Amino acid sequence: MQETSRRGPVGWAATSPHAGIAFYVAIATVSVVAGLFVVARVAKPSLDPDRVWMQAQEALKAQRIDDAEEALKTLTRLREPTPADRLLHAQVDLARDRIEPALEGLASIPDSHEAAPQARLIAARVELRRHRARFAERWFREAIRLDPNLVAAHRELIYILGYQLRRADLAAEFLALSRLSDLSFQNVFDWCLLRNSFWEPTTALPELTKFIEADPEDRWSRLALADEYRRMGRLQEAEAALGSLPPSDPKVQAFQVMMSIDKHEYERAEEILAKGPADDPDLARLRGRVALARRDVDEAVRAFRIAYERMPEDHDSLFGLINALSLKGDEKSLAPLKARAKALDEVNSLVQQASNVTNRSDVNLIKRLGAACVAAKLLPEARCWYKLAIAANPLDEESQQALYRIQEQLGEADQPGAGDAGNKG
Repeated sequence: MQETSRRGPVGWAATSPHAGIAFYVAIATVSVVAGLFVVARVAKPSLDPDRVWMQAQEALKAQRIDDAEEALKTLTRLREPTPADRLLHAQVDLARDRIEPALEGLASIPDSHEAAPQARLIAARVELRRHRARFAERWFREAIRLDPNLVAAHRELIYILGYQLRRADLAAEFLALSRLSDLSFQNVFDWCLLRNSFWEPTTALPELTKFIEADPEDRWSRLALADEYRRMGRLQEAEAALGSLPPSDPKVQAFQVMMSIDKHEYERAEEILAKGPADDPDLARLRGRVALARRDVDEAVRAFRIAYERMPEDHDSLFGLINALSLKGDEKSLAPLKARAKALDEVNSLVQQASNVTNRSDVNLIKRLGAACVAAKLLPEARCWYKLAIAANPLDEESQQALYRIQEQLGEADQPGAGDAGNKG
Protein backbone atom coordinates (compact mmCIF):
# COMPACT_ATOMS: atom_id res chain seq x y z
CA MET A 1 0.00 0.00 0.00
CA GLN A 2 1.33 3.39 -0.87
CA GLU A 3 1.37 5.91 1.92
CA THR A 4 -0.87 8.89 1.44
CA SER A 5 0.57 12.37 1.15
CA ARG A 6 -1.04 15.56 2.35
CA ARG A 7 -0.81 18.91 0.65
CA GLY A 8 -1.12 20.90 3.83
CA PRO A 9 -1.55 20.70 7.59
CA VAL A 10 -4.76 20.11 9.45
CA GLY A 11 -6.75 23.34 9.78
CA TRP A 12 -8.25 23.01 13.22
CA ALA A 13 -8.57 26.56 14.51
CA ALA A 14 -11.94 28.20 14.11
CA THR A 15 -10.54 30.50 11.43
CA SER A 16 -6.75 30.44 11.02
CA PRO A 17 -4.40 28.73 13.49
CA HIS A 18 -3.40 32.00 15.07
CA ALA A 19 -6.63 33.95 14.70
CA GLY A 20 -7.89 32.83 18.08
CA ILE A 21 -6.00 35.57 19.94
CA ALA A 22 -6.80 38.37 17.54
CA PHE A 23 -9.23 39.93 19.98
CA TYR A 24 -6.65 39.98 22.75
CA VAL A 25 -3.99 41.77 20.70
CA ALA A 26 -6.19 44.30 18.90
CA ILE A 27 -5.39 47.96 19.62
CA ALA A 28 -8.13 50.56 19.42
CA THR A 29 -7.79 54.34 19.18
CA VAL A 30 -10.00 56.34 21.52
CA SER A 31 -10.55 60.04 22.01
CA VAL A 32 -9.09 61.99 24.91
CA VAL A 33 -12.58 62.99 25.92
CA ALA A 34 -13.68 59.37 26.25
CA GLY A 35 -10.62 58.56 28.33
CA LEU A 36 -11.20 61.48 30.67
CA PHE A 37 -14.83 60.46 31.05
CA VAL A 38 -13.89 57.00 32.28
CA VAL A 39 -11.24 58.37 34.65
CA ALA A 40 -13.73 60.81 36.12
CA ARG A 41 -16.31 58.08 36.45
CA VAL A 42 -14.09 55.56 38.24
CA ALA A 43 -11.98 57.90 40.36
CA LYS A 44 -14.52 58.27 43.15
CA PRO A 45 -13.34 56.65 46.40
CA SER A 46 -16.75 55.09 47.01
CA LEU A 47 -16.67 53.04 43.82
CA ASP A 48 -17.48 49.34 43.95
CA PRO A 49 -14.40 47.38 42.73
CA ASP A 50 -16.58 44.81 41.02
CA ARG A 51 -18.37 47.56 39.11
CA VAL A 52 -15.01 49.02 38.05
CA TRP A 53 -13.95 45.56 36.89
CA MET A 54 -17.07 45.31 34.76
CA GLN A 55 -16.41 48.72 33.26
CA ALA A 56 -12.88 47.67 32.36
CA GLN A 57 -14.15 44.43 30.81
CA GLU A 58 -16.76 46.27 28.76
CA ALA A 59 -14.16 48.76 27.55
CA LEU A 60 -11.85 45.93 26.57
CA LYS A 61 -14.58 44.11 24.66
CA ALA A 62 -15.33 47.34 22.80
CA GLN A 63 -11.58 47.66 22.10
CA ARG A 64 -11.43 50.92 24.06
CA ILE A 65 -8.04 49.93 25.43
CA ASP A 66 -7.20 53.32 26.98
CA ASP A 67 -10.45 53.23 28.95
CA ALA A 68 -9.81 49.66 30.08
CA GLU A 69 -6.30 50.54 31.23
CA GLU A 70 -7.47 53.55 33.21
CA ALA A 71 -10.17 51.47 34.88
CA LEU A 72 -7.57 48.86 35.81
CA LYS A 73 -5.42 51.53 37.44
CA THR A 74 -8.38 52.56 39.56
CA LEU A 75 -9.11 48.92 40.38
CA THR A 76 -5.54 48.44 41.58
CA ARG A 77 -6.03 51.33 44.03
CA LEU A 78 -9.29 49.87 45.31
CA ARG A 79 -8.15 46.30 46.12
CA GLU A 80 -5.39 43.72 45.94
CA PRO A 81 -5.49 42.00 42.53
CA THR A 82 -7.79 38.98 42.35
CA PRO A 83 -7.33 36.17 39.79
CA ALA A 84 -10.05 37.79 37.67
CA ASP A 85 -8.20 41.11 37.88
CA ARG A 86 -4.98 39.42 36.72
CA LEU A 87 -6.77 37.86 33.75
CA LEU A 88 -8.20 41.22 32.75
CA HIS A 89 -4.82 42.88 33.19
CA ALA A 90 -3.21 40.21 31.00
CA GLN A 91 -5.78 40.86 28.28
CA VAL A 92 -4.99 44.58 28.37
CA ASP A 93 -1.25 43.79 28.26
CA LEU A 94 -1.86 41.68 25.17
CA ALA A 95 -3.79 44.50 23.56
CA ARG A 96 -0.76 46.70 24.21
CA ASP A 97 1.56 44.00 22.85
CA ARG A 98 3.20 43.57 26.26
CA ILE A 99 3.61 39.84 25.78
CA GLU A 100 5.87 38.80 28.65
CA PRO A 101 3.92 40.62 31.41
CA ALA A 102 0.72 39.20 29.94
CA LEU A 103 2.06 35.64 30.08
CA GLU A 104 3.23 36.16 33.64
CA GLY A 105 -0.22 37.38 34.61
CA LEU A 106 -1.94 34.46 32.92
CA ALA A 107 0.39 31.99 34.61
CA SER A 108 -0.29 33.57 38.02
CA ILE A 109 -3.98 32.60 37.98
CA PRO A 110 -4.28 29.58 40.30
CA ASP A 111 -5.55 26.26 38.98
CA SER A 112 -8.47 26.39 41.40
CA HIS A 113 -9.94 29.56 39.89
CA GLU A 114 -12.73 29.22 37.33
CA ALA A 115 -10.82 31.46 34.90
CA ALA A 116 -7.73 29.24 34.92
CA PRO A 117 -8.62 27.07 31.87
CA GLN A 118 -9.29 30.13 29.72
CA ALA A 119 -6.12 31.78 31.01
CA ARG A 120 -4.08 28.74 29.94
CA LEU A 121 -5.87 28.69 26.57
CA ILE A 122 -5.05 32.36 25.96
CA ALA A 123 -1.41 31.77 26.93
CA ALA A 124 -1.24 28.84 24.51
CA ARG A 125 -2.61 30.93 21.66
CA VAL A 126 -0.13 33.70 22.38
CA GLU A 127 2.75 31.23 22.30
CA LEU A 128 1.47 29.64 19.10
CA ARG A 129 1.26 33.07 17.49
CA ARG A 130 4.93 33.48 18.42
CA HIS A 131 5.62 30.05 16.84
CA ARG A 132 6.76 28.66 20.19
CA ALA A 133 5.07 25.31 19.67
CA ARG A 134 6.60 23.60 22.69
CA PHE A 135 5.31 26.24 25.08
CA ALA A 136 1.95 26.43 23.31
CA GLU A 137 1.54 22.67 23.67
CA ARG A 138 2.32 22.86 27.37
CA TRP A 139 -0.36 25.52 27.91
CA PHE A 140 -2.93 23.69 25.77
CA ARG A 141 -2.36 20.56 27.83
CA GLU A 142 -2.68 22.56 31.04
CA ALA A 143 -6.00 23.99 29.82
CA ILE A 144 -7.21 20.46 29.00
CA ARG A 145 -6.06 19.16 32.39
CA LEU A 146 -8.12 21.83 34.12
CA ASP A 147 -11.09 21.48 31.78
CA PRO A 148 -11.09 18.28 29.67
CA ASN A 149 -14.19 19.58 27.83
CA LEU A 150 -12.38 22.60 26.39
CA VAL A 151 -12.87 21.81 22.71
CA ALA A 152 -10.76 24.69 21.41
CA ALA A 153 -7.68 23.45 23.27
CA HIS A 154 -8.00 19.98 21.72
CA ARG A 155 -8.48 21.43 18.25
CA GLU A 156 -5.52 23.78 18.39
CA LEU A 157 -3.28 21.15 19.94
CA ILE A 158 -4.06 18.97 16.92
CA TYR A 159 -2.67 21.75 14.74
CA ILE A 160 0.75 21.46 16.42
CA LEU A 161 0.76 17.66 16.55
CA GLY A 162 -0.22 17.53 12.88
CA TYR A 163 2.82 19.48 11.76
CA GLN A 164 5.05 17.31 13.92
CA LEU A 165 3.30 14.12 12.73
CA ARG A 166 3.10 12.68 16.23
CA ARG A 167 0.67 9.98 15.28
CA ALA A 168 -0.07 8.44 18.68
CA ASP A 169 -0.67 11.84 20.27
CA LEU A 170 -2.79 12.91 17.29
CA ALA A 171 -4.96 9.81 17.58
CA ALA A 172 -5.49 10.50 21.29
CA GLU A 173 -6.56 14.09 20.63
CA PHE A 174 -8.90 13.12 17.79
CA LEU A 175 -10.47 10.54 20.09
CA ALA A 176 -10.92 13.06 22.91
CA LEU A 177 -12.41 15.59 20.50
CA SER A 178 -14.83 13.03 19.06
CA ARG A 179 -16.22 12.47 22.56
CA LEU A 180 -16.86 16.17 23.03
CA SER A 181 -18.37 17.26 19.72
CA ASP A 182 -19.64 15.80 16.47
CA LEU A 183 -16.82 15.91 13.94
CA SER A 184 -17.14 17.18 10.40
CA PHE A 185 -16.27 15.12 7.34
CA GLN A 186 -12.89 16.87 7.13
CA ASN A 187 -12.21 16.17 10.80
CA VAL A 188 -12.81 12.41 10.49
CA PHE A 189 -11.02 12.28 7.15
CA ASP A 190 -7.92 13.86 8.71
CA TRP A 191 -8.11 11.48 11.67
CA CYS A 192 -8.00 8.45 9.36
CA LEU A 193 -5.52 9.97 6.94
CA LEU A 194 -2.91 11.02 9.49
CA ARG A 195 -2.44 7.51 10.85
CA ASN A 196 0.09 6.77 8.11
CA SER A 197 0.39 9.84 5.88
CA PHE A 198 3.29 12.19 5.31
CA TRP A 199 3.19 15.80 4.16
CA GLU A 200 4.17 16.44 0.59
CA PRO A 201 7.75 17.71 0.28
CA THR A 202 8.24 21.30 1.53
CA THR A 203 4.67 21.58 2.90
CA ALA A 204 5.60 21.52 6.58
CA LEU A 205 9.08 23.04 6.23
CA PRO A 206 8.14 26.72 6.68
CA GLU A 207 6.15 26.23 9.88
CA LEU A 208 8.59 23.74 11.41
CA THR A 209 11.44 26.11 10.63
CA LYS A 210 9.60 28.94 12.39
CA PHE A 211 9.00 26.71 15.41
CA ILE A 212 12.73 25.98 15.71
CA GLU A 213 13.83 29.55 15.08
CA ALA A 214 11.52 30.71 17.87
CA ASP A 215 12.54 27.89 20.21
CA PRO A 216 15.81 26.07 19.39
CA GLU A 217 15.06 23.54 22.17
CA ASP A 218 11.88 22.30 20.44
CA ARG A 219 12.69 18.57 20.23
CA TRP A 220 9.60 17.43 18.37
CA SER A 221 9.87 20.09 15.68
CA ARG A 222 13.54 19.30 15.17
CA LEU A 223 12.78 15.61 14.73
CA ALA A 224 9.96 16.38 12.30
CA LEU A 225 12.05 18.83 10.28
CA ALA A 226 14.99 16.42 10.13
CA ASP A 227 12.72 13.67 8.81
CA GLU A 228 11.20 16.04 6.23
CA TYR A 229 14.68 16.79 4.89
CA ARG A 230 15.67 13.11 4.96
CA ARG A 231 12.66 12.05 2.90
CA MET A 232 13.51 14.82 0.43
CA GLY A 233 17.05 13.44 0.09
CA ARG A 234 18.60 16.56 1.64
CA LEU A 235 20.69 14.54 4.07
CA GLN A 236 23.11 17.24 5.22
CA GLU A 237 20.23 19.54 6.11
CA ALA A 238 18.54 16.64 7.84
CA GLU A 239 21.58 16.06 10.08
CA ALA A 240 21.84 19.78 10.79
CA ALA A 241 18.15 20.00 11.74
CA LEU A 242 18.75 17.72 14.72
CA GLY A 243 20.84 20.47 16.32
CA SER A 244 22.07 19.47 19.76
CA LEU A 245 19.56 16.69 20.39
CA PRO A 246 21.39 13.97 22.37
CA PRO A 247 22.44 10.82 20.49
CA SER A 248 21.01 8.75 23.37
CA ASP A 249 17.47 9.92 22.50
CA PRO A 250 15.66 6.86 20.99
CA LYS A 251 13.95 9.10 18.41
CA VAL A 252 17.33 10.47 17.35
CA GLN A 253 18.72 6.94 17.22
CA ALA A 254 15.84 5.82 15.00
CA PHE A 255 16.47 8.79 12.71
CA GLN A 256 20.20 8.03 12.51
CA VAL A 257 19.44 4.41 11.64
CA MET A 258 17.19 5.55 8.79
CA MET A 259 19.92 7.91 7.60
CA SER A 260 22.44 5.05 7.66
CA ILE A 261 20.09 2.80 5.69
CA ASP A 262 19.54 5.59 3.15
CA LYS A 263 23.32 5.79 2.74
CA HIS A 264 23.64 1.96 2.62
CA GLU A 265 25.77 2.07 5.77
CA TYR A 266 24.26 -1.05 7.28
CA GLU A 267 27.01 -1.75 9.78
CA ARG A 268 26.60 1.69 11.30
CA ALA A 269 22.84 1.15 11.41
CA GLU A 270 23.34 -2.04 13.42
CA GLU A 271 25.81 -0.32 15.77
CA ILE A 272 23.25 2.36 16.56
CA LEU A 273 20.49 -0.21 17.04
CA ALA A 274 22.64 -2.15 19.47
CA LYS A 275 22.88 0.91 21.72
CA GLY A 276 19.16 1.69 21.81
CA PRO A 277 16.51 0.40 24.25
CA ALA A 278 15.15 -3.03 23.34
CA ASP A 279 11.50 -2.10 23.85
CA ASP A 280 11.39 1.13 21.84
CA PRO A 281 8.84 0.48 19.05
CA ASP A 282 10.56 2.60 16.39
CA LEU A 283 13.92 0.94 17.02
CA ALA A 284 12.26 -2.48 17.18
CA ARG A 285 10.66 -1.93 13.78
CA LEU A 286 14.04 -0.96 12.34
CA ARG A 287 15.69 -3.98 13.96
CA GLY A 288 13.11 -6.12 12.22
CA ARG A 289 13.85 -4.45 8.91
CA VAL A 290 17.61 -5.00 9.27
CA ALA A 291 17.06 -8.59 10.38
CA LEU A 292 14.95 -9.28 7.30
CA ALA A 293 17.68 -7.81 5.10
CA ARG A 294 20.19 -10.31 6.51
CA ARG A 295 17.59 -13.16 6.45
CA ASP A 296 17.53 -13.57 10.24
CA VAL A 297 13.87 -14.56 10.32
CA ASP A 298 13.57 -15.36 14.02
CA GLU A 299 15.08 -12.01 15.03
CA ALA A 300 12.85 -10.22 12.52
CA VAL A 301 9.74 -11.86 13.98
CA ARG A 302 10.81 -11.00 17.54
CA ALA A 303 11.56 -7.37 16.69
CA PHE A 304 8.43 -6.78 14.61
CA ARG A 305 6.28 -8.32 17.35
CA ILE A 306 7.61 -5.76 19.82
CA ALA A 307 6.87 -2.94 17.37
CA TYR A 308 3.40 -4.22 16.47
CA GLU A 309 2.34 -4.81 20.07
CA ARG A 310 3.18 -1.19 20.91
CA MET A 311 1.99 0.32 17.61
CA PRO A 312 -0.80 -1.97 16.29
CA GLU A 313 -1.95 0.58 13.72
CA ASP A 314 1.51 1.29 12.29
CA HIS A 315 1.62 0.16 8.67
CA ASP A 316 5.31 -0.78 8.58
CA SER A 317 5.18 -2.74 11.84
CA LEU A 318 2.15 -4.77 10.73
CA PHE A 319 3.39 -5.56 7.24
CA GLY A 320 6.92 -6.20 8.49
CA LEU A 321 5.57 -8.77 10.92
CA ILE A 322 3.49 -10.35 8.16
CA ASN A 323 6.58 -10.66 5.93
CA ALA A 324 8.67 -12.15 8.73
CA LEU A 325 5.99 -14.69 9.69
CA SER A 326 5.53 -15.62 6.03
CA LEU A 327 9.24 -16.42 5.75
CA LYS A 328 8.96 -18.42 8.95
CA GLY A 329 5.93 -20.30 7.63
CA ASP A 330 3.80 -19.52 10.67
CA GLU A 331 0.40 -19.64 8.97
CA LYS A 332 -1.54 -19.80 12.23
CA SER A 333 -0.17 -16.44 13.40
CA LEU A 334 -0.48 -14.96 9.92
CA ALA A 335 -4.23 -15.38 9.47
CA PRO A 336 -5.49 -12.66 11.85
CA LEU A 337 -2.71 -10.28 10.84
CA LYS A 338 -3.52 -10.66 7.15
CA ALA A 339 -7.19 -10.01 7.89
CA ARG A 340 -6.29 -6.83 9.76
CA ALA A 341 -3.93 -5.70 7.02
CA LYS A 342 -6.65 -6.23 4.41
CA ALA A 343 -9.10 -4.23 6.50
CA LEU A 344 -6.65 -1.37 6.99
CA ASP A 345 -5.86 -1.35 3.27
CA GLU A 346 -9.58 -1.02 2.57
CA VAL A 347 -9.80 1.95 4.95
CA ASN A 348 -6.82 3.61 3.27
CA SER A 349 -8.25 2.97 -0.20
CA LEU A 350 -11.56 4.56 0.76
CA VAL A 351 -9.78 7.50 2.39
CA GLN A 352 -8.02 8.05 -0.93
CA GLN A 353 -11.42 8.20 -2.62
CA ALA A 354 -12.64 10.63 0.03
CA SER A 355 -9.72 12.95 -0.71
CA ASN A 356 -11.62 13.94 -3.84
CA VAL A 357 -13.96 16.68 -2.64
CA THR A 358 -16.59 15.70 -5.21
CA ASN A 359 -17.03 12.38 -3.36
CA ARG A 360 -17.71 13.91 0.02
CA SER A 361 -21.46 14.13 -0.46
CA ASP A 362 -21.59 10.42 -1.31
CA VAL A 363 -23.41 8.90 1.68
CA ASN A 364 -22.65 5.42 0.42
CA LEU A 365 -18.92 6.19 0.58
CA ILE A 366 -19.34 7.48 4.14
CA LYS A 367 -21.13 4.25 5.14
CA ARG A 368 -18.43 2.15 3.46
CA LEU A 369 -15.82 4.06 5.45
CA GLY A 370 -17.76 3.28 8.61
CA ALA A 371 -17.95 -0.42 7.78
CA ALA A 372 -14.27 -0.56 6.83
CA CYS A 373 -13.28 1.06 10.12
CA VAL A 374 -15.36 -1.51 12.01
CA ALA A 375 -13.56 -4.33 10.17
CA ALA A 376 -10.21 -2.72 10.98
CA LYS A 377 -11.19 -2.37 14.65
CA LEU A 378 -11.12 1.43 14.41
CA LEU A 379 -14.40 1.77 16.28
CA PRO A 380 -14.22 5.44 17.35
CA GLU A 381 -13.60 6.45 13.75
CA ALA A 382 -16.40 4.16 12.58
CA ARG A 383 -18.75 5.81 15.06
CA CYS A 384 -17.96 9.22 13.56
CA TRP A 385 -18.51 8.04 9.97
CA TYR A 386 -21.90 6.58 10.84
CA LYS A 387 -22.86 9.77 12.66
CA LEU A 388 -22.13 11.66 9.44
CA ALA A 389 -24.25 9.19 7.47
CA ILE A 390 -27.13 9.66 9.90
CA ALA A 391 -26.76 13.45 9.76
CA ALA A 392 -27.14 13.20 5.98
CA ASN A 393 -30.15 10.86 6.27
CA PRO A 394 -31.73 10.68 9.74
CA LEU A 395 -34.01 7.85 8.55
CA ASP A 396 -31.10 5.58 7.60
CA GLU A 397 -31.96 2.55 9.74
CA GLU A 398 -28.87 0.59 8.66
CA SER A 399 -26.55 3.32 9.91
CA GLN A 400 -28.58 3.74 13.09
CA GLN A 401 -28.19 0.04 13.88
CA ALA A 402 -24.49 0.06 13.02
CA LEU A 403 -23.94 3.05 15.28
CA TYR A 404 -25.77 1.36 18.16
CA ARG A 405 -23.64 -1.78 17.80
CA ILE A 406 -20.47 0.32 17.84
CA GLN A 407 -21.60 2.22 20.91
CA GLU A 408 -22.36 -1.07 22.63
CA GLN A 409 -18.85 -2.31 21.94
CA LEU A 410 -17.39 0.97 23.17
CA GLY A 411 -19.56 0.86 26.29
CA GLU A 412 -21.48 3.97 25.23
CA ALA A 413 -24.90 2.54 24.39
CA ASP A 414 -26.50 3.87 27.57
CA GLN A 415 -24.55 7.12 27.66
CA PRO A 416 -25.28 10.49 26.00
CA GLY A 417 -23.98 10.65 22.45
CA ALA A 418 -20.85 12.49 21.42
CA GLY A 419 -21.47 16.17 21.18
CA ASP A 420 -23.64 16.36 24.31
CA ALA A 421 -20.70 17.86 26.23
CA GLY A 422 -21.13 21.04 24.25
CA ASN A 423 -18.55 23.02 22.36
CA LYS A 424 -16.65 24.96 24.98
CA GLY A 425 -13.81 27.23 24.18
